Amino acid sequence: MEFFNRRRIAIFLLVLGILLLIYGLWILFGLLWPKKPTAQQPTGPGQVQIVQRTQPHVPTTLALPTTVQGTSTALDIQNAKVPALSESIRRAESVVSRMGSGTSQDGFLGYDDVMMDGTYKFRDFLAKEKSKMRELHPATGPIYGVTTRTVSSKVTEGKDDSSKIVVSVQAQKAEDAGNRAKPTSITYLEATVTFLKQANNTYLVDEMAFAPVN
Repeated sequence: MEFFNRRRIAIFLLVLGILLLIYGLWILFGLLWPKKPTAQQPTGPGQVQIVQRTQPHVPTTLALPTTVQGTSTALDIQNAKVPALSESIRRAESVVSRMGSGTSQDGFLGYDDVMMDGTYKFRDFLAKEKSKMRELHPATGPIYGVTTRTVSSKVTEGKDDSSKIVVSVQAQKAEDAGNRAKPTSITYLEATVTFLKQANNTYLVDEMAFAPVN
């Protein structure tokens, strides 16, 4: 009886081994010979079904009109002219403050900044004034600084289409020894700025005179 039991166990183990061997060979065959991928059908929301077209899709182009209805005021604003009197006041204040500010260390470059705002006559005047300041306050000497701020301004002569416009500018002149926060003296002056109309209808500074304000 014991012989038959051992025989059954041996047969069972042999069959089991054969089945395991077949299963192992099937797995190995699947790894060495992968199956071709097949398209998956969407199984729920969020999945996208890929559809192959026989011909490439050509998008449809709609022709839009190139003409625009209506008018634009952009060019009108761009070409709008600033009134000569307003522009003269603005430039007079700028010239007075810029040419009247500088230091001995930079050679009083403020005079150079306003060269293009004046006629040849005024440029010659600026060059002479700059030379005087450099002689009085050389770069090798003690540091000297000056700052000019405009206080008020008004047109005293001329209109928007006049050949000459005169602007009066009152300004504060503060001198220092290298520290603008600690001026050594503060005085007030009045500058008379004369503009002349040019051939292109613009205005340039032709003369400038200064007088102390008590």
